Order: sequence, then structure tokens, then C-alpha cells
Amino acid sequence: MAAALLGGAQRDDVPPERETPIGTALTAVRDWLTAERLTPDIRKYGPDSAPTYEVRLHDADGALCSRSSGKGLGHRSLASALFESAEHYHLDWRRDAGSGGSGFMPGRAVAEQPTARRSALLRRLGGILPDNSVFTREYVPVATAFGESGGTSHRQPVFLRDGGYRNWPHPDDDGGFRPLWHYTSSAGYAAGTTLFEALVHALNEVIERDAWSCQIARSYFGMGAPDLVAVDPATLPADLRALTDSVEELTGAPILIVSIACDTGVPAYVVCDGSADEQIRLIGSGASPVRSYALQRGLLEYLQVRTMFRYGPVDAGTEAAQITTALARYPRHLAAARFDVRELPRRTEPFRAEDGLPEEAPPEQLLRHLVDRLAAVGVHAYYRVLTRPGAITVVDVVAPGLELLDKARAGYPVLPTGRLGEAMAGQGGARA
Repeated sequence: MAAALLGGAQRDDVPPERETPIGTALTAVRDWLTAERLTPDIRKYGPDSAPTYEVRLHDADGALCSRSSGKGLGHRSLASALFESAEHYHLDWRRDAGSGGSGFMPGRAVAEQPTARRSALLRRLGGILPDNSVFTREYVPVATAFGESGGTSHRQPVFLRDGGYRNWPHPDDDGGFRPLWHYTSSAGYAAGTTLFEALVHALNEVIERDAWSCQIARSYFGMGAPDLVAVDPATLPADLRALTDSVEELTGAPILIVSIACDTGVPAYVVCDGSADEQIRLIGSGASPVRSYALQRGLLEYLQVRTMFRYGPVDAGTEAAQITTALARYPRHLAAARFDVRELPRRTEPFRAEDGLPEEAPPEQLLRHLVDRLAAVGVHAYYRVLTRPGAITVVDVVAPGLELLDKARAGYPVLPTGRLGEAMAGQGGARA
């Protein structure tokens, strides 16, 4: 990390969706690590042009407290991995440095919040746990980041935001949340050197998961045309064509690029091997108002996923077997997890890089665009800052009304969590 801080032509590079040069961002992470008394064990895999970095954080006693990996071109990947390590570290609700706003409320009251109107998941919680006391935290509208007043705050159950909560719940929690624990998700945690940076990346992540979920709903649950919209690689701009060629060479996989954009209108892509017989198809995904950056992130994430299965603690075959076993009684979810693109109808469309915001758009402009796109489909986002004022900001963003049906890809047979709830009512095939 010291070498990355001290030299290299990339130190002045400002990636899309950021407003801080890479060198300054790495310095900020170093200051955060010092303040938290954490030591990073940094490992690099792959070529210098598009490496995958892995970061293992150890506390002052030497205990492992976070493990993460990052994607990006050059040193962007190192910054990505370090930022993700901060996200994972602060995912633990016990480290929340937010300004209060936590407490118990009945499940019925959680569901009856006006902010929960479009959340099928929170309505389900109210029906299953109406009288149980649910531990929640307060989130404020993302619009307040612009200095705008007004808007109702939202309270989100903590167990839905911290997958480890079931192992270290609040001492006064009666454990009633456990029937719904499999809906927990860390999507929407993000770090940045500024609040706008963090919020843009958090919103992109929940929008990406929502777009992927909507594609799954179309392809496997009868919620629209099942066709895949494949991108014609011949229409990619030169830099993305070169990156696609590089990913193909490094992975040995013929790349298929699928546009998964949904009603939010935010560009989103899934990247995978278009011809292999995979038990659970490995994919990379990305979303961004900047179309070219959305695809770049999808390509680099696919490379990251393949790399970490090679060097990480779990191999792809073992994980695929676990997912297949978990979904054995849920054929549609299992089909979604397999995502056998060879069996799905497809049509091909050109890549239109000009459709979207420019790469130089500042985070504040991108954030306003994302907030507006969500509002157009009746969804509003809320956030909570998890860090003390300092070098970096970690946020937790929730957007009641967006979908997490893509959790089937991890072996969870979930029902719709957002605005697809009414449309899919009565179709069965999953547990609550």
C-alpha cells in the first residue's frame, strides 16, 4: 500500500463516479485504518492492467475482522478493495457510529410506515411478526444530502442489513426475526471519501440488484418477456472492446454481455460465459448512469469473481453444489440460479455509449439523477452514515420497493421484496 501511495502515474487518476484522485483516496483509507487500529493484509492477483486485489483486515489483537476484494483498472482495484473492506467492517451493527436513532418497534408498526408502502418484504414482516419487537435503525431521505429539508425518515430492521445479526443480536431481541433472516442483504453499503461518492455507489448497487432481479422475474417467473437482450460486441467502443478481449483471454470464456435494464432506466449489465455448461453460471454485473462505466464494472466484476474462486477459500464447484442442494425443492429459483443462457431466447442490440450521463459527471449530478430515476417508479431511498467524521464515509442505503429476487443466485428461495410483490402474488414456488 505504501508503494501505491508514494508513486505511480495513476495517483492523479479520478475514476468515474468519484471526485477524489486515487492517490488521495488511498491516503484517506490509510488514515481510516490508523484511526480504527486496523492492519491490512493486501494480496494482488492477475495482470497490472486489471488486477484483483484482496484485503484482509486484522484488528489490534490480530483477529481477522473483514475480508474483501476489489475490481478496477490498475490502482483503482486496490482502492476498490480497501473501500470494500471498510464497508464490510462497518456492516457489523455493533460498530455503527451513527447518531442514535435505533430501537425496538412492533413488526406491525414497521410494516405500517408510510415509507414501507412499496415494500412487499416489510408488509410480509408485519403479517408474520405483528407483535414481535423488532430492532430497527433510523434512515433519512437521500434528498437530505443535498441540503433539502422535509421528508419522512424510515426505520429498517437491523437483521435485514447485517447477516451476522443472528449470531450477535441485540441482547433484548427475542429472536422472532429468524423466519425471515434469509432476506438479509448487504447491498447498499458503500464507502467514499465524500458523502456523495458513497451514496452514488450505494444506490448503484441496490439498483443493479433490482435490475438483475427483474431480469430473473422475466426469465423464470413469467413476469414479462423472457428474452435476453444481448449486446453486439462489434458495436462496443474501442476501450470496452479491448477490455472484453482481455477478460476473454484471462478467463478463457467467450463473453456474453446482457443488458438487464428495467423500469428504472439506469444502464445495467450482466457478463458471463455464453456457452459453457456451468452448474451455477458465474456472472459479473454493473450498473451506473454512465453506460460505458456500467459495462466496464460488469466486465471487471466477472474477472474478479473468476479470480477469487481460483484464489479464495471456496471453489466454484463446492458453492454450486451447496446452492443446488438448497434450492432442490424450488425449481424456478434453481433455474434462476443456474441462469443457463443457452436455453433462453435472445435478441441482439447495439451498444449505445451516448445513451447515459458522461463519464465526467460529478457525483452530485449522478446522485440527483439516480434519485429522480427511482422516484419515477415510486421508490425513495434512505441512508444512514455508519462512520465517525473522518477520512472516509461509509453509508448504508435502503430503498423499500426495490427487489432482491437475485438472492436465489446464492441459494435463497425468496419471494419478491418490492414492487413486484403484487404482480407475482399467488404464483407460489418459494417460502416466505
